[in-house]
Amino acid sequence: MASMDSSLGALLIHHSISISLFVSFFSVAGFGNLIAKSDIYCYPRWLVKLFRALVWISLSPSLLLQRSKWIRVMSSVWWASNFSLIKVVNVEKLLRTRSTEIVNIVLWIVEFLLLICAFKNLAHIMVSHNSQDDNLTDPLVVQNSEKRVIELDRAGFLSKLMFSWMGPLLRLGNSKPLSLEDIPSLVSEDEANLAYQKFKQAWDSLLREKDPRNTKNSVLGAIVKVYMKENITIGILALLRTICVVVSPLILYAFVHCSNRDEENLQEGLSILGCLIVTKLVESLSQRHWFFDARRCGMRIRSALMVAVYEKQLKLSSLGRRRHSTGEIVNYVAIDAYRMGECLWWFHTTWCSGVQIFLAIAVLFKVIGSGALPGLVPILICGLLNVPFAKLLQKCQFEFMMAQDERIRATSEILNNIKIIKLQSWEEKFKNLIESHRDREFKWLAEAQLKKVYGTLLYWISPTIVSSVVFFGCILLGSAPLNASTIFTILATLRSLSEPVRMIPEALSAMIQVKVSVYGSIAYVSQTSWIQSGTVRENILFGKPMEKDKYEKAIVACALDKDINSFDHGDLTEIGQRGINLSGGQKQRIQLARAVYNDADIYLLDDPFSAVDAHTAAILFNECVMAALRDKTVILVTHQVEFLSEVDKILVMQGGKITQSGSYEELLEAGTAFEQLVNAHKDSITTLGPSNDDGPGEPRKEDIVQSEEIHGSYTIKHSSEGEISAKGLPAVQLTQEEEKEIGNVGWKPFWDYIFVSKGLFLLVLVVIMLFGFVGFQAAATYWLALASDVPNITSGMLVGIYTAISTLSAVFVYLRSFFGAHLGLRASKSFFSGFNNAIFKAPMLFFDSTPVGRILTRASSDLSIVDYDIPFSMVYTMAAGIEFVGTIAIMASVTWQVLIVSIFSMAGSKYAQVYYQAAARELIRINGTTKAPVTNHVSETSLGVVTIRAFRSVDRFFHNYLKLVDKDATLFFLSNAAIEWLVIRIEALQNLTLFTAAFFLVLLPKSQVAPGLVGLSLSYALSLTGTIVFMTRWYCNLANYIVSVERIKQFMHIPIEPPAIIEGNRPPPSWPTKGRIELLSLRIKYRPNAPTVLKGITCTFREGTRVGVVGRTGSGKTTLISALFRLVEPTSGKIVIDGLDICSIGLKDLRMKLSIIPQEPTLFRGSIRTNLDPLGLYSDDEIWRALEKCQLKATVDSLPNLLDSSVSDDGENWSAGQRQLFCLGRVLLKRNKILVLDEATAS
Repeated sequence: MASMDSSLGALLIHHSISISLFVSFFSVAGFGNLIAKSDIYCYPRWLVKLFRALVWISLSPSLLLQRSKWIRVMSSVWWASNFSLIKVVNVEKLLRTRSTEIVNIVLWIVEFLLLICAFKNLAHIMVSHNSQDDNLTDPLVVQNSEKRVIELDRAGFLSKLMFSWMGPLLRLGNSKPLSLEDIPSLVSEDEANLAYQKFKQAWDSLLREKDPRNTKNSVLGAIVKVYMKENITIGILALLRTICVVVSPLILYAFVHCSNRDEENLQEGLSILGCLIVTKLVESLSQRHWFFDARRCGMRIRSALMVAVYEKQLKLSSLGRRRHSTGEIVNYVAIDAYRMGECLWWFHTTWCSGVQIFLAIAVLFKVIGSGALPGLVPILICGLLNVPFAKLLQKCQFEFMMAQDERIRATSEILNNIKIIKLQSWEEKFKNLIESHRDREFKWLAEAQLKKVYGTLLYWISPTIVSSVVFFGCILLGSAPLNASTIFTILATLRSLSEPVRMIPEALSAMIQVKVSVYGSIAYVSQTSWIQSGTVRENILFGKPMEKDKYEKAIVACALDKDINSFDHGDLTEIGQRGINLSGGQKQRIQLARAVYNDADIYLLDDPFSAVDAHTAAILFNECVMAALRDKTVILVTHQVEFLSEVDKILVMQGGKITQSGSYEELLEAGTAFEQLVNAHKDSITTLGPSNDDGPGEPRKEDIVQSEEIHGSYTIKHSSEGEISAKGLPAVQLTQEEEKEIGNVGWKPFWDYIFVSKGLFLLVLVVIMLFGFVGFQAAATYWLALASDVPNITSGMLVGIYTAISTLSAVFVYLRSFFGAHLGLRASKSFFSGFNNAIFKAPMLFFDSTPVGRILTRASSDLSIVDYDIPFSMVYTMAAGIEFVGTIAIMASVTWQVLIVSIFSMAGSKYAQVYYQAAARELIRINGTTKAPVTNHVSETSLGVVTIRAFRSVDRFFHNYLKLVDKDATLFFLSNAAIEWLVIRIEALQNLTLFTAAFFLVLLPKSQVAPGLVGLSLSYALSLTGTIVFMTRWYCNLANYIVSVERIKQFMHIPIEPPAIIEGNRPPPSWPTKGRIELLSLRIKYRPNAPTVLKGITCTFREGTRVGVVGRTGSGKTTLISALFRLVEPTSGKIVIDGLDICSIGLKDLRMKLSIIPQEPTLFRGSIRTNLDPLGLYSDDEIWRALEKCQLKATVDSLPNLLDSSVSDDGENWSAGQRQLFCLGRVLLKRNKILVLDEATAS
C-alpha cells in the first residue's frame, strides 16, 4: 500500500509539473500577445482552460502525497503567479471592452480558492519546518500520553483569524460520532482554577478596600477588575463592527449616485466596490472575534463563579446551610453562573447598540440634512417606549426567576426524599406542589413571551414610521430629493438603526437576569450516614491510597466482610446516589470503616450504632471502638447505655448543658439523671423479655466464634495491579450511564416538539404570516424602486402607498410572533406536564439508578431552553430562510447573473453547515451529559460537607469539582468556536454573492438598469450576509437547543409503576379490617438480570400480633418492607392482606392503608402542621393529641408559632431524634391496622 501511495504521488508530481509548464506556455504567450495588442490570445483559450482544469484536479491529491519540499514550494509559487497573470489579462480585457464572460467569473471563484490552497500549503511548510508532521494541516491536539490540549494558542495568525484550528475536530466528527474521549482539554488560561484564583484575589482586594460586611457589587467589581484588558479588546472589535455596519449605507449611496450620472466612470465604480469589499471583510472578522472572545471570557467568568459558590459551600456554617438549601446552591451553579457568563456579550451589545443608533442618525443628517430632523421624533418615541417595556420585562423576568428558583428547590427536595413520598403515597400532593410552583413560573413566562411579541411589533413598525416621517420631512423641508439614492440610503440606514432598537430590550432583559443573579486531622462519623456516589472501596478509601492490610482490618473491624463477599462486584460494587441501594446499617458501617481507615488521632462518633441491630452493634463496639481504635481518642455520642460500662468517662447532657460527668460507677452512685436513664433501659429490656446471660456489652460465645469464622472466610483476591478484585459473576452496575442520541436524528426532534405540543396548526399559521410579511416587505420596496423614477407619481403618493404596505407587513410580523409565542407556551406546558407526570409515576428502581443531578438538569436548564430559547429560535430560522429566498429573487430580478454565484454560494454554505453540524450535534449532546455531574457533585457535597471537612478531604473534592467544571466548559468553548468557524465561512461565501451583484451593477450600461433598481438590488444585497448568517446561527442554535427536547423526551417515556387506583378493583373503605398478612412463595429481584433477593418466602403475620423481623444488615429486611409497599414488584408468589392480593389493587389504595416509620427520618421544608398532616386530613386537636403521645407537645407548645413553626430543608433545625418522633406522630394520626417500623428507634 505504501509503495502504491509513493508511486501515485510521483506520478501526480510529474503530471502536475508537466501540465503546469504547458499551461504556463499559453499564459505567457497570451500575456505577450496582450502587450502587443494582438487577438491571438483568444484562439488557444479553451485549450488553456481544459489543461487548467486537469491541473486543478491533480493539485489537491498531489499536494497531499508529495514528500519533496521543493516540489511543494514550486507548485504553490506557480499557482500564485498563474492566478496573478490570468487575472491581469482578464482585468485588462474588462477595462478595454467593458464586458466579460460568465464562465470567466465562475472560474475566478475557483482560481481564488486554488490561490488560498497554495497559500495554505506554503503556510504549512513554514509551520512544519521544525516538525516531522507532513500533513496538509496541523493537528488540533498534541499527541501526548498525558493529556491532549486544544491547539488554539499554538495556531498561526491565519488559523486563529479563520478558526481553522477547529478543522481537525470537525473532520473527526464527520468521520465518526464524537465521544468524550475525543475532546481535548482547555488551555491553562481557560481552566477554572486559574479563573477562580484571579477572581478570588480581586474579591479579597476589594473587601480589604471597604467594609468586609458590605459585599454589594463586589462580585461585579471583581469581574471587572480581572477582565478589564479582555473587555477593552472586545470593545474595540465591537466598535469596528459597528462602524462598518453604519458605513455600508454610505457606500450604497455612493453606488446609486454613481449609477445615476450620465457619464460612465468605471474606475469610480470599481473604487466603491473595493471600499465595499474592505468594509464587509472587516465587519465579518471583527464581529466573529467579538462574539467568540466575549463568550470565551464569559466562560472564564462562569467557571470562576461556579467554583466560588462551591468553595463557599464547603465553608458554610450550620446556620448558613439552613439559610441556603441544596436546591438553592445548585440553582446558583446551574443557572445564575451561566447567566453571569453571558453578561459580557450582552454588555457590549448594549453600548454598541447605543453607538450604532447615534452613528446611524449622523449618517441620515449627512445624506438628507435637515430632513432627518422630523425623524428624530419617532426615533425618540420608539426609544422611550423601550424604557417602560424594559421595566415590564424586568418585573416578569424577576418574578419568573424567583418562581423558577422555588420550583427547582422543591424539586431537589422531593427527589432526595422520593422514597418516603412513595411509601406514604404522597405523590399527588407533592406533584401538585411542583405544579403550583410551575403555574406561577408559567404565568410570568407567558407574560414575558407576550411582551416580546409587542417588542417584535415595535421593532418592525419603527422603521416604517421613522422612514415615512423622514420622507415627508424631505418633501416638506426640501432638504433632499426623493430619488433612488436618497430613498434606499435612508432605508439601509434605518435597517441598521432597527437592529440596535431590537437588541436593546433583549440586552436589558439579559442584564436584568444578571442583576437578579448577582444580588444574591480528625475523623467524624455522623448520625445521619453520608455516602458518596461511587464504589464501596472509594467510599472507604475516601481519596487515600490503598494499603491492603489496613484496608482489610478496617473492613473486618466494621463487620463489612460478609456484606462485601455477598456483593456481585465485591468492594467494587457501585453505590447509588446517597447510598440508596444500601441498607441503613450498611451505610453506617461503610462510613465507620472510612473513619477507621483514615487512621486519625481523634474520632468523633455521633451515635454510629443507631442504624444496626444489637448483635452487630456489640461487634462494632468491641471490634472497632475497643479494639481497632484502642490507641485513639474516641468521643462517642450514644443513647445505648449498655456500652457505657466500658468507657473511661461519661458526660450526661440535658437541655444543651452537661449535667453530670464521671466514670460509670461514679455516676451510678451519684444517682439522678444517669441512674434513671440506666434503670429505664433495664426496665425496657425486662419488659420485652428475659435478658441474655451474658453481660450487656458482651457478645455471645456463638457470636464470637462466628466472628472469628467470618474473619477466616473473608478472602481477598488480587489482580495484577494489586487491587481487590470483584467476587462473583459480572453484574449490572446500579447507576446507569446517561443515554444520548448518536448521529443525525433528522427532523424527529423538531416534529416531536410540534406534535407533543399539538402545535401543527399554530406552526402553519406562523409560516403563512411569514410569507405575508416577506411579500409585503418586498412589495413596499419594489414600489419605491419603480415609482421613484415615474414623473406622474407625486412624492406624497409615493410615501403614502409605501407606508400603507409596510404597515400591513408589520401586522403580519406581529401575528407571526404572537402565534410563535403561543406555540412555544403550549410546548412548554406539554413538555413540563409530560416530564413531571413521568417522574412522579416512575418506579423506585428508576431513582435508585438515576442520579438526582441528572434529573435536575432536565428540570432546570433543559426545561429553561424549551421555555425561552426554542420558540423564537424556530420562528427566527424560518423567517430568515424565507427572507433569504426573497432577497436572492429580488437581486436576480435586477442582475440575473447573481443566480449562478448564489447557487455556488448556497451549495458551499450547505456543505459547510452539514460538515459543522455532524460534529456540533455531538458536542452539544456530550455537553448535555457533562452538566449533570457538576450539579450532582454540588448537591452531594452539600449533603456531606461536615464529613468532607472532618476527613480533610476538602481539597480533593474541590479539585474533582474543578475537573468537572473544566470538562463542561471545554464542550461549551468548542461549541462556540465551531459555530464561529461555520459563520465566518458562510459570511465569506455570501459576501461573494454581494460582491458579484455590485460588480455587475458597475459593468452594466447606465441605460440598462434604472437607478431605483440599482438601489433596490444593493440595499437587499447589503442585508444578504446578515440574513444568511442570522438564519445559519439560529438554525444551528435551534439544532443545539433541540437536544434538550431529546433529553426531556427520554424521561417522558421511562417505564411507569402500576396505577395508583384501579377503578374496577378498589378495596372496601374499611379494608383491612384485621391486618392479617400472608406471604406465599414470595420471590423478589430488583431487575430481570439481577440476583434474587427474597427466595420463596412463605409465612403468615397474624392479625393483632407484633412480629419482629430480624437478620444481619443486608439480609433482606428492607427488601421485605419494599415488597409489602410494592416499591418493587414480586417476581413470583404474592402477598395477601385480609384475603386480598395486594398486586390486584392500586398503589394508592394499598399504601394509604399501611403506616411506616422509616429508618431515616424525613421532614420537608414547611411547617410542623404540613409535615404531620401533608394532605390536610386532620384537625388541630388530633394533631396536638398525636404530638402529646410522641412526647413533642411541650417542645412545640413552647414555640411562638406553634403548629405553624417552620421546618427547614430536611428538618435540619430539628435533631435526628425529634425528626423520628415527628414521623411517629404521622403514624399516630393515620391509625392504620398495619404498622411497619424500620429500625424506628435508631435515632
